Amino acid sequence: MITSIIAHFGKKVKALSLSLSLSRNRVKVRKRQSSLTSFFARLRAAFLTGPRRQCKLGLQNRSEIREAGLAARGFTIVELLIVVVVIAILAAITIVSYNGISRKATESAIKSDLNTAAKQLSIAKVESGSYPSNTSGIKTSGDATYAYSATSDTFCLSATKGAVSFKITEAGAIVEGDCGATTGPTMQAFTPSQCSALTTYTGANESAIITLTDTRADKQEYQVAKLKDGKCWMLNNLRLGSTTSATTLTPSDSDVASNFTLPQLNNGTRAIDTSNNPGNDYDTPYAYYNIPGDTGSGATNYGYLYNFSAAIAGGSRMTVPEGFGHAQHSICAKGWKLPTGGSAIGASDFSSLDIAFDGSGSTQIGAPGHLTTGWLNSGAFKGVLSGYWNGGFSLQGTYGYFWSRSVDSNISTGVYDAYFLVTAVNPVAENASRAYGRAVRCILN
Repeated sequence: MITSIIAHFGKKVKALSLSLSLSRNRVKVRKRQSSLTSFFARLRAAFLTGPRRQCKLGLQNRSEIREAGLAARGFTIVELLIVVVVIAILAAITIVSYNGISRKATESAIKSDLNTAAKQLSIAKVESGSYPSNTSGIKTSGDATYAYSATSDTFCLSATKGAVSFKITEAGAIVEGDCGATTGPTMQAFTPSQCSALTTYTGANESAIITLTDTRADKQEYQVAKLKDGKCWMLNNLRLGSTTSATTLTPSDSDVASNFTLPQLNNGTRAIDTSNNPGNDYDTPYAYYNIPGDTGSGATNYGYLYNFSAAIAGGSRMTVPEGFGHAQHSICAKGWKLPTGGSAIGASDFSSLDIAFDGSGSTQIGAPGHLTTGWLNSGAFKGVLSGYWNGGFSLQGTYGYFWSRSVDSNISTGVYDAYFLVTAVNPVAENASRAYGRAVRCILN
C-alpha cells in the first residue's frame, strides 16, 4: 500500500518537474523572442525617420524619444544634395515664369506702340502724299530702340528691346523681326519729295535734322537737313574710304556711271608731285585722313580730304577740262551730288545758299552778317574748319574748304570751291588747285 502511494507521488513529482521545466523553457524562448524582436525593431528604427522612428528606440517617455530621435537622425550627403536640387528646380521654375511674364509685357508694349505709330504714319501720308522721311513726329512710349525706313509709298518701322523685336509695314501686320541694321532711312533711298516734306533747319530747331546712313564702306551716318535755299544738304563732311584697302563704288550706291575704285586712304604722308608729269595729283584720285585736331564730332568732325580727281570719281583734266562746266559724277551717294560753284552771283548752289542765309534778298554774298546763323558750326550749315592738304595738312581749325563740281573757265588746274573762316565767307572762290585735298559736302540731286 505504502509502496503504491510512494509510486503515485513519484509520478506526480516527475510530472510537476517536467511541467516546471517546460515552463522555464517557454519563458527562455519568450525572452529570446523578445530580445530578437527588440533587436530588429531597433535595427529598423535606425533606417526610419519621423514619428515611426521615435516609437522604436525603446526609451521610457515621449520627450526622450523625441530628443534621442533628433540626436540620432542627422543629414547625409545624399539628403543634402536632394534638398539643393529641389531648391534649384524651384528657382529655375520661378525665373522662367518671371521671364515669360516680362517678355509678354514687353511684346504687348512694343506692339501697341507700333500700331499707334503706323496709324500716325498713315495719317501723314494722307496729308502729304508720302510717308514721312523720319519718325521725329511719331509718339512712342518705353525705352525700345526704333528703326525706320520709307519711300513715298512704303515704310518699315521696327522696335527692339533686349531680345524682343517686332516690325510693321504699310501692309499693317506686325511680325517678329526688325527693319535692318540701319537706324533710319539711307542716303541712297532718300528722295526729293521726302526732302520737301522736311521742316527748314535754321540752326536752332534741332528736331528738323534727320540722320541718314550711307550704305557704302563702313556705313557712316550723316546729319541731313533742308536749309533756307529749299535744298537738302549734308551737315557733316564725307568720311568715305578705308584705311586698309581700296573702296569700290557702283552705280547702285554712288553717283558714278560705272564702277569706280577709290584708293585706300593715305595717311597724309605722301608729298605732292611737283614734276612736269601731268599725272599723279591733278588727275589721279587721292584721299587723306588723320587730319590733325579731328575729334570726329561737333566743330572738329573734319571727315576726310580728297583731291578733285577723287571727289569727281576719277575725272581728269582730259575728261573734265577747263570751261567744261560741271563734272557729271562724284563720290557722293546715289541720288546726291557735289554742289555747283561759279562766279555768277546766285547761279551756283554755294552762292544761292549764302544769299538765302542773308535773308534780305540781297545778291551780295560773303557778308560777315551771314556767319552767325549760316556757315559756322553754330549755324545751319554746321561748317567745320577742316583746312586742306597740300603736301601736308594745313590751316586746320582756321579755314573750312569745300569742293564744288564746277571747273574753272580758263585754268586747266583750277576748280571753283567755297570756303569760310570766322570773319568771312567766299562761296564762289575760283582757281582752287585740283591737286589739293578738300572736304566734300553733298547736296540732294
